[in-house]
Amino acid sequence: MAETRYVSKEQFQEFVKRIEERFDHAEERADQRFLSLEKRMEQGFAYMEKARAQDLAHIEQRFNDLNQQMLDFRAEMRQMRNWLVRLYGLMVFSFIGAVVLILFRGLIFK
Repeated sequence: MAETRYVSKEQFQEFVKRIEERFDHAEERADQRFLSLEKRMEQGFAYMEKARAQDLAHIEQRFNDLNQQMLDFRAEMRQMRNWLVRLYGLMVFSFIGAVVLILFRGLIFK
């Protein structure tokens, strides 16, 4: 049969005290790990937010550039339309002048 051993109350209290100290240390380490993980997550979120803000700024800049290009294109199209209207007016005026010359050729060159 197994031999039964008894410990004194002081020994048992010392044992309980050491166990509690170890649990306290384990809890402190768990808290430190949790705080460290929380800090790393916050840093990661801050980095992601910064990257998102930079991406949005870049996208906004691209849209502004595209908008400016469209405005420049519209200005060039307006200028081209004005040149075409002038050219068309010159051609119509020339055609009317040629018709007038043909019709009144006899009166003008007599």
